[in-house]
Amino acid sequence: MISFSLAQEFLLAINVTSSGSAEQKLKWAFRMYDIDGNGHIDLPEMIKIIKAIQEMLGSQQVKAISATEPGGFSDDPEDRAQQIFHKMDTNRDGILDEKEFIEGCLNDKSLMTMLTSTGKSPT
Repeated sequence: MISFSLAQEFLLAINVTSSGSAEQKLKWAFRMYDIDGNGHIDLPEMIKIIKAIQEMLGSQQVKAISATEPGGFSDDPEDRAQQIFHKMDTNRDGILDEKEFIEGCLNDKSLMTMLTSTGKSPT
């Protein structure tokens, strides 16, 4: 299970030490979020990710990121994971492969901010 400490260390490492592109950061994030290492992210993994990120960022920052999304995003981890899957799972197979994850984040600034940084938009 992804833990607060592990998520925090990973996101800080990406944000602070990485000089890589946004796509490279997303590839690293995908590998981190693929908790069981099977090559895709399923809904239970995404819920764990959202919970860990929300715990790390705190409610005020989560609300600020959510407010940037047209139409808004739920603060509830289960609802938010469902919303993310609805946007990213382009082939509707119930899992996110690396390509769907990367393209989904690159096309959605608020998702990219939430999933790859400590609150700042990655460069």
